[in-house]
Amino acid sequence: MNGNGIVDAHLHISETGKWISDGYDASLSRLTAEMEKVGIRYGVILSLSSLDQNDFVEKVCRDSGGKLFALAGYNPQRDSLEQIIPYLNKKGIFKGIKLHPRRDNFSPHDERLTPLYEEISRRGAVINFDAMAHTSHLPMDEIRPSSFDKLAKRFPDLKMILSHSCVPWVMEAFFTAKSNKNVFLDCSFIMDKFKNSSVFTDLLYTAEHLDRKLIYGSDFPERSISGYLSFAMESFGKLSEEKRSNIFSRNAINLFELE
Repeated sequence: MNGNGIVDAHLHISETGKWISDGYDASLSRLTAEMEKVGIRYGVILSLSSLDQNDFVEKVCRDSGGKLFALAGYNPQRDSLEQIIPYLNKKGIFKGIKLHPRRDNFSPHDERLTPLYEEISRRGAVINFDAMAHTSHLPMDEIRPSSFDKLAKRFPDLKMILSHSCVPWVMEAFFTAKSNKNVFLDCSFIMDKFKNSSVFTDLLYTAEHLDRKLIYGSDFPERSISGYLSFAMESFGKLSEEKRSNIFSRNAINLFELE
């Protein structure tokens, strides 16, 4: 297996190597080793606001020799637009913002986010939303695809990635991305996790019929970079070369302006 040309657009690390979930090695050394093992071309690190790691992630990307880029973590309940602007100004490193509504317990429609959405739209940057419906506090309707459809139509120039394809509502996410030119999906974490369910079948359908809107990512450290890539390549193996190229490389390169 060779990852040359592949972009892994959903990575996490921590300064200590410890992760939010026990039993995972989130160290930079492991990330680097796994990327080198399969020859990943570029990686995008999603900084989490709950870990206050924007400065750490910036240094990691700066020292990567142009292989790693980042999305800055942001929490509208705590952070201000003025605090995040300096990161967005470093376009060679930060390609946009990571929002985690379910972990930080805020609605994507929180009006405190309006200035951020307007700023990201103006810059042509990207917002990645964690959109997995596994939440103990935030009502699930806040992060289902129909909610993001409303947001996409309110901010038509806001480039949005819905992580995990809004599992379990993958087909609803399919139509949200199909209906809005500014909405993309990523397939991180969920492919092997839901292999024997309708989620997996819906992802295969999405890859076949909406390949220009689907972005590959592993969700390291909770998924092995090499192991998840192997599973995804096998799962998408019947797609045309053009469609595989879109999913594994071209969509992310174009969206994040990596080249």
